[in-house]
Amino acid sequence: MSKTIKIVNYIEFSGEMVLFEALPEEERNKAAEKILDLMMRQAGYIKSENNKNAGHLLS
Repeated sequence: MSKTIKIVNYIEFSGEMVLFEALPEEERNKAAEKILDLMMRQAGYIKSENNKNAGHLLS
């Protein structure tokens, strides 16, 4: 017997818990980029607006 697992993602948005899929596409993209930036920072990378130094490691 196989069970299906369903994952539902919520995000805190303006102080409220909101279903991620309920956000407008533009807001979902902004939130996803912010989450990715936070994850990459934890791995030691920082986002740079300067293409010459883009994605450099923190030392």
